[in-house]
Amino acid sequence: MGEVASRFLQTIRLERQAFVWMDFNDRATGDALVLVAITQVLMFAGFAGGLGSVFNIGLWDLLIGLVLSGLVQWLLYSAIAWAIVRYIVQASGQYATYLRFTGFAFPTTLITIAVAIVIGEAGLIPFIAGFAWFLAIIARGIEYESDLPAHRAWFVAIGALGGLLIVDAIFNFSPIT
Repeated sequence: MGEVASRFLQTIRLERQAFVWMDFNDRATGDALVLVAITQVLMFAGFAGGLGSVFNIGLWDLLIGLVLSGLVQWLLYSAIAWAIVRYIVQASGQYATYLRFTGFAFPTTLITIAVAIVIGEAGLIPFIAGFAWFLAIIARGIEYESDLPAHRAWFVAIGALGGLLIVDAIFNFSPIT
């Protein structure tokens, strides 16, 4: 897990070396999956008021639903970003690599909870604060993987988030209502 933590730190610092490692290391997909699952468990802890109340049966259902929701969102976001690059921007890139850097970016969404706690409410401000860094990592990954200029990579990252929000609104993947 030491290498994963090291690569995660490189990722959040937007270092190219982390994206090269993700591109050539198949094991990084599993590491990304673990990061997504851990992020969702920490989200659960933030929403449920701490892990002390986990022994309630209903909370186990919520935890499992939140982890599965996060995994579906991870897969969908990566697919939407890859499809935008492939079919709209007409560039190349491997879906597996998109999965990896999206998974490594996922923990930055925990900023949403921190900002919501600081300002005392959930809403647009925590959402923007939580996803700004996520989008920066994704855009950097797209720049590397698909060899796109920064403005197109940002277009893809933001477009994929918009696509995910639309799909989420249609199917309501979130277990928290």
